[in-house]
Amino acid sequence: MSHDTEPTAQRAGETPNQSRLDRYLSVGATVAERYWLPVWAVLVFAFLFAPIVILILFSFEQGTFSSLPWNGFTTQWYSEMLSDNRLIQSTFNSLQVAANVTVAATILGTLGAIALVRGQFRRKGLFRAIIIAPMTIPGLILGIALLIWFNVIGMNTSLLTVMLGQLVFVTPFVVITVSARLRGFDPELEEAARDLGASKWQTYRRVTLPLLMPGIVSGALFAFTLSFDDFLIAFFTSGPNNTLPIYIWSKIQHGTDPVINAISAMVLLFSITLIVISQLISR
Repeated sequence: MSHDTEPTAQRAGETPNQSRLDRYLSVGATVAERYWLPVWAVLVFAFLFAPIVILILFSFEQGTFSSLPWNGFTTQWYSEMLSDNRLIQSTFNSLQVAANVTVAATILGTLGAIALVRGQFRRKGLFRAIIIAPMTIPGLILGIALLIWFNVIGMNTSLLTVMLGQLVFVTPFVVITVSARLRGFDPELEEAARDLGASKWQTYRRVTLPLLMPGIVSGALFAFTLSFDDFLIAFFTSGPNNTLPIYIWSKIQHGTDPVINAISAMVLLFSITLIVISQLISR
């Protein structure tokens, strides 16, 4: 009778310590399976966003060196930033370049997306690969290639060459964004409009374009962000007129300046705002 009441582990020839170890391992595996993804996500986000948070915090640091211990809170660097004429001019240059690139890239990208999704022609895959190719080329290589090309054709570097260079890089992103929206578009809506007597232009203006508008606006905001933040292409093609990223780089070359933290924090906030708006519109 006593043998019938023995623990199962002992009947199987296992010791109590082995049985206890198996239970601990089982509980540990269950906890790991349940919580590993949230813990991993927290670690990844901490790794990605910790430098950004530190940058923003030190933009309000009173000391002239971005280091611990904290010397106090101040908004002095933001005041100096707003009184820097070179900074203001560089920011204006970046806004001017980004606005022009956005308009051109949105038009070209939208037309290219319509051709890729709706068009039926030979070598369509090759055409798609050619359009997307600039996205896969490292910015350094693309910047050098553009500089050589402008020298070959005898075109002096200026803000115009920056716009042309960024247009090569930015347009594929607009094509992809608008294409994604266009693939989810129901062609029967256009057919219904044509059946009701609408012309091809009226159908496009009143049906196709409004339904594509979220994708177009999202692509335009994406293009503006990429152009405004671009450094590599602008570095090789800007000439004497600096854009904001190049101005920030030049400030860093002369040593640590707390104003750089303030500038970077404002640019970061501006870029994140555009990206968030782009994502909200694309839904």
